[in-house]
Order: sequence, then structure tokens, then C-alpha cells
Amino acid sequence: MDVMLGVRILTAAIWVPVHLAIIIWGRPYHFLIYLEAISLVALLEMFRLLRATGRRPHRLATIAAGVVYVAAIAYEPAVSLGAAAGLVAAALVVPVFRRTTAGALADAGATLLAFAYVPAFLGFLMLVRKLEAGVAFLLIFFITVWLIDVVAYFVGRVWGRRPLAPDISPGKTVAGGVGGVIVGLLTPVFMAKLFFPQAALGWLGALALGAVLAGGDLFGDLAESALKRDADVKDSGSILPGHGGVLDRFDSVLYSAPLFFGVLVVLGRGG
Repeated sequence: MDVMLGVRILTAAIWVPVHLAIIIWGRPYHFLIYLEAISLVALLEMFRLLRATGRRPHRLATIAAGVVYVAAIAYEPAVSLGAAAGLVAAALVVPVFRRTTAGALADAGATLLAFAYVPAFLGFLMLVRKLEAGVAFLLIFFITVWLIDVVAYFVGRVWGRRPLAPDISPGKTVAGGVGGVIVGLLTPVFMAKLFFPQAALGWLGALALGAVLAGGDLFGDLAESALKRDADVKDSGSILPGHGGVLDRFDSVLYSAPLFFGVLVVLGRGG
């Protein structure tokens, strides 16, 4: 086992139990505090990527709006919408105070991208947590995403020959992607039937959740890789040894969260 793989495993062995404990034994406000911390670090990493491409996102306004949005989305949705609208207004008016229009459109776009990609997407996990079977759904969500990543990584290392998207992420292979999709499709079905009957999912519903998680994981990973490629950086950060930054670890989570909640709503399980 190479050293980097050992570091990855050690980091996961410390972080994963804490993550699961917050979901299983914590109350909704514990999970909220946890999401706020993730959102803050991920936003700082996102700002770093954007500034590396020459954009100047409005950081304080985005952080403030993100804190309010995540905190209110499951309790006072109107407040969350107000936070989003306030950020749009701030992004548009900042050039007035900067006394220059150079890059105004790109900076406003970068600001709104950071907000939408991090706190707005994370907010869907708070909506899931507030459901009657929210803990079960969150466990299905995270365990499936993690298994997709693990299987894709090891299948790619052993059998991967053909690159999946060489211009975006040269290390990812078609074999790894296929392995991840298969696991993503099957894991929610087995988990819902064997461990979480309270989720009240039929096998078709569980398969639908698996489909959006498999697709969300794959495209979420590639989407963040494209951002890093544009910023010319290998990792979004270094807070998680062996994994990189929070964005590196949560890229698939962010992309999959709204898809997952959307399917729950379609299935009549979204509250």
C-alpha cells in the first residue's frame, strides 16, 4: 500500500465516524452547525479557485448570505430566498462602490456561482434532515456516495485502462466510472430494504435514488475537476490529508444533494 493511500484511509477513519455520529445521534441543529462549517470552508476554497482565474467574488456578502440560507432553508424558506435575493442585489451594486465596471459581470457571476454551488446545494441536505425519515435518507445518501467513490477508485486502479475524461481528470477511467455507477444503483436498494424500512421506499424508488446518486457523483466529480483545471490547481485545499480540500471531498455530495431531494419529492417522501 502506497503512502498516499494510507494517508487517505487514516483521514477517512477519523472523519467518517464523526460525520456519521452527527447524523445518527445529533439533533437537527447539530447537523446544521456541521453544514455551516462545511459551507464556510468550501466557500473559502471556491473563492481561491475563482481568484486564480482572475475573478473577484464578493466574499463577505457570499459568506453572510450562505450562513443565513443554510440556517433558514428548512425552517423559514422565505428568509433563505431573501438571503439569495440580497446577494444578487449586492453583487450588482458592488461595482458602484469599486468605481469601476471592469470585470463587473464576471465578478457578479463568480459570486452567484459560489453561492449556488456551495451553500445553496448544501441546503438541500438540511431539507432532507428535517424529513420524518431524514436520518435514514441521509445515511443512504452518504454511504452510497462514499461507496461509489471507493469502488470507482479501486476498480480504476486495478482494471482501468481507458481514460474517462482525459482533458478534465486524467486519473479517472471508464472502468472506474462503470464500477461506481453499478454500486450507486444497487446500494440504496439494499440499504432501504435491509437496514432502513422506515424510509418506505419501494425498489423502484430506491433504484431512482441510486440512479441520481450515481450520475451526480460522476458528474459532480468531473465538474469540480474542470474548475480546478481552469484554476490550474491540483486540489481545492489541503485541510483533509490525502483527500485535498473540503470541495474535493464534497464535490459529488454538492452536485447530488438537490437531485436526491428532488427524487424524494417526486416519490412523495419529500415532506
